[in-house]
Amino acid sequence: MQKVHPVGLPSRAALWPNGLYVALRDIEPAQLRDAFMQETITRVPAAERIVEIPLSELGRAPAGTAPSGLIFHVARCGSTLVSQLLKQHPDLVVYAEPLPVNEILVPPQRGNRVQLVSALRSLGALFSQHAGRRYVLKLSSWNTLFCDVVAEAFPSTPWIVCLRDPLEVTASLLRERPGWLREPGAPVDPFVSWIDPAREARSSEEYTARLFAVFCESAAKLDPARGKLVDYETLPGAVWSTVAPHFGLTIDAGVQQHMESVSRMHSKSPLGKAAAFTPDSDRKRADAPPALGHAIDLLARPALDRLRARHASA
Repeated sequence: MQKVHPVGLPSRAALWPNGLYVALRDIEPAQLRDAFMQETITRVPAAERIVEIPLSELGRAPAGTAPSGLIFHVARCGSTLVSQLLKQHPDLVVYAEPLPVNEILVPPQRGNRVQLVSALRSLGALFSQHAGRRYVLKLSSWNTLFCDVVAEAFPSTPWIVCLRDPLEVTASLLRERPGWLREPGAPVDPFVSWIDPAREARSSEEYTARLFAVFCESAAKLDPARGKLVDYETLPGAVWSTVAPHFGLTIDAGVQQHMESVSRMHSKSPLGKAAAFTPDSDRKRADAPPALGHAIDLLARPALDRLRARHASA
């Protein structure tokens, strides 16, 4: 396989015993206007090529190629709004839920922890080359299960965890279940060993409450000195008052004004089909069955309280 100087957008990745293979697409950073990177890859026709990073070179990322920020989250909590607003910064590229990161982290993982960390570090170098400037990784929600691995790959990078009331999050997940979230007892569930290793969940409500709890427990493994918890209720203002400064970004009046304008639209609207955002917290709470509320109080809220206490005492 011929090696080429990687400058394209990393669109796929595979970690094998002999190294990391990454598909690069000729898509410019300015094209990344969709809510999720995969939507841009689907929308924009582009040539693709494969580069190989041998195992002996894995993790040897040049200095200055780590992201300026990492965005972890618990799903349905405003993280897409955060990433879409950060995209308004002229000196920043945001990669929203990049598939190559998912492909490295998804169980069963093809490598030990050292190899996973090294693969992520090399992948970060490719994103840095593509961006040509500072960049942020906004991770998929289930990546939070492995947030300590991601944080280890980029030890100097600050991070945030986007949070929302667990009843609202889990009610949304049950109403619109993401493809990776299975029913308890499903014959194939790559995440069950992390969410419910003892196979104790007896309902979808309990399983989803356990998921939220594990998200919080995973985030509690991170060094609080490097991170901040960002509550849904503080958005959008927290993006320019808290997140951007934490990531070392300066927000001038013009950029903030543009962010404020964008924040009034639904962050997940398809490109070219902008729709005004309508608050939905009350609806999500109304959707929650009593069994979900009980499971949340038993499992999720205590884990969230412990996460908050860890940061309060740091």
